[in-house]
Amino acid sequence: MPDLLPQPITQWMQRADLRLVGIESLTGGSVSQVQRLDLKSPDNTELKLVLKQVYGAGQGLFAAEAEGLDVLRLQQSEALLVPRVLLQTDNCLLLEYLRSGSPTTAFDQQLATGLMLQHRQYGPGFGFSRDTFCGGTRQDNSWQQDGRDFFAEQRLQPLISGCRNKGLLTSEEVRQLERLTGCLHQLIPEQPAVLLHGDLWHGNLICGPSGEPALIDPAVYYGWAEAELAMTLLFGGFSDRFYDLYAEQADLLPDWQSRTDLYNLYHYLNHLLLFGEVYHRDVMGIVKYYSD
Repeated sequence: MPDLLPQPITQWMQRADLRLVGIESLTGGSVSQVQRLDLKSPDNTELKLVLKQVYGAGQGLFAAEAEGLDVLRLQQSEALLVPRVLLQTDNCLLLEYLRSGSPTTAFDQQLATGLMLQHRQYGPGFGFSRDTFCGGTRQDNSWQQDGRDFFAEQRLQPLISGCRNKGLLTSEEVRQLERLTGCLHQLIPEQPAVLLHGDLWHGNLICGPSGEPALIDPAVYYGWAEAELAMTLLFGGFSDRFYDLYAEQADLLPDWQSRTDLYNLYHYLNHLLLFGEVYHRDVMGIVKYYSD
């Protein structure tokens, strides 16, 4: 069974004096293969870990994820769990396994408080120490001092170009999108750059072993808290109670919800690029709404 594992993992197991007794496939993203490793020590103590593997494309993917997890762990309060990184190579990532529990009545409060405290960690600008990945899309995190310029030049424009090159946007649609990106200074107020998970939808929020919220699969950078909240609204969203509790503690602008679709244009463009034309209507609907 150990022959099924990459050599760096088997070497790590040997150093830790652990043996493999089982492997189970887990639901992962569209980029990596995810497995749970069941291990035992010489005294038969059981340990479960998560192994993520990727081959070929994705150079730098796990280095970015590992650094993001480490940054989130360092900055988090006890309100949120973040898995520990045990080993990272170009093609594999070994993580602490967080056993699933049942949410406590304090789950939404812990999530709101933890995210609010994370959003009080200010950065030197917009960006991060390395590029990160949202799905399989590399995000240019070169530092910028203006968030509107960062959002236009390092989030929207690369995706617009990528979709155009794949024939997913017409020349006229590209012009409409570029006109919208040129209006961001009028549409989005100045806001500070704060620490973001970067890919925070309900699929990357899990319930930890004691019923507490836990964050996985980050694409960390310093950006707008509003943009993070906007993404949480996608694909089902979080509970209404979470948003109420977050708003009670955070310094949100009263009209922040009027900008959520504009922030999520990035994610719809990314889905258009990765998954095809099923997301075309969402993209152009947002363009029309903010252009009228």
